[in-house]
Amino acid sequence: MNRDLTMKDIAERAGVSVATVSRVLNNTKPVSSELKKKVLDIVKETGYKPNALARSLIKQRTGTIGVIIPDMDNETFADLIKGIELITDRNDHVILVTNTMGEVKKELEMFNLFEEKRLDGIIFSGVSLTEKHIDFFEKYKIPTVLVGQTFNKLDFPSVTIDNFQASFDITEYLIELGHQNIGMIRGPLYDIQAGKERLLGYKTALRENDYPVNNDFIIEGDFTITSGYKAMEEIWSNELKPTAIFSASDKMAIGALNYCLDHGLKVPEDVSIAGFDDMELATAVRPALTTIHQDQVEKGIKTADILLDLIEKEEKESYNIQLPYSLIERDSTCARK
Repeated sequence: MNRDLTMKDIAERAGVSVATVSRVLNNTKPVSSELKKKVLDIVKETGYKPNALARSLIKQRTGTIGVIIPDMDNETFADLIKGIELITDRNDHVILVTNTMGEVKKELEMFNLFEEKRLDGIIFSGVSLTEKHIDFFEKYKIPTVLVGQTFNKLDFPSVTIDNFQASFDITEYLIELGHQNIGMIRGPLYDIQAGKERLLGYKTALRENDYPVNNDFIIEGDFTITSGYKAMEEIWSNELKPTAIFSASDKMAIGALNYCLDHGLKVPEDVSIAGFDDMELATAVRPALTTIHQDQVEKGIKTADILLDLIEKEEKESYNIQLPYSLIERDSTCARK
């Protein structure tokens, strides 16, 4: 491939104007099929590729996308990044990933840095929304897509699963196994999807099946193995014991499994345990974890596709994409005897 070729060279070889070459390569205006074939034949023959930097200068773009996630140590976010990169790499974009650990101050700092650097767009996986977030997005009209979360006050496209229904389904699955006293290790309620929606799905399933919601069986964790262990310890300190536990994340479910192992409780014979996310760890532990599967790589692919589309259209759109999920039954749950 001749890397020194310019668009002017292609135009001369094809016997057309530079404007025509630009229209063909950038698909900006209609060109007759005859002229289009001439240009594309020369492009193929020479191996010419448009200069990415030149394109970005013409369009006043940087070819860079900012990605904000709360926890890179979490396997689900690592898979999300893989999906995003599959799309950005194919489309001559690079990503700038920031791990904020859920700290609002750091999120806001990165938003301002992204604006200063004139990034083309933002993929935001946050867990809470403040007035400062809202003020930023009202001031700077940067194409943005939310992933794993929805915020009613931000009129942006979002890519999630139906966390309410998924939690309802796995709770009802435990009920169908004959469990009546079902506990939950929930996430923080400021996290609308993984915290609030998953808790609501659990409670609704119990109520619709005429089972009481026992608040002594509902303990908050922070999506870590350690918090799951402590939550299980607190739940098990009650005089009345649950026969099943639903955890809002696999890591917290594994913490609960560890507590049972340390205290002579058999899973699933003494207590069934179910998680959420279907991380690789869910099949590494014994017993393997019953859980809700969601494809994080596909979520990243869809999110990046939507953002690049917004950037190209240069107009704002708002819609909520809900990707499919599935309940994966493994050895950590069984019918109540």
